[in-house]
Amino acid sequence: MGPDKGSGMPPPFYFRQSTASDLGAMAKRAGAKHLMLTHLIPPIGAERQGPWKIPGGPLTEADYRKAAETGGFTGNIVVGTDLASVRLPAK
Repeated sequence: MGPDKGSGMPPPFYFRQSTASDLGAMAKRAGAKHLMLTHLIPPIGAERQGPWKIPGGPLTEADYRKAAETGGFTGNIVVGTDLASVRLPAK
């Protein structure tokens, strides 16, 4: 969705959000074992985000997982969907 990727999304809209790669890098730096991605923009399977077309077509759960891994995170990644719930492990 980046402005340089041909979506047409204005830079201020794009740059106010964290990317999955950013979050993967942050989770790695924090030493996290688990990362859950929620409030996905664009949503999985969407052809558009508001008025902007998704360059390359709809994204999948694997796309979000790969992006977090690109950020360097190697732990457990959960790609959240609407009404998802998770049970966190005890220490």
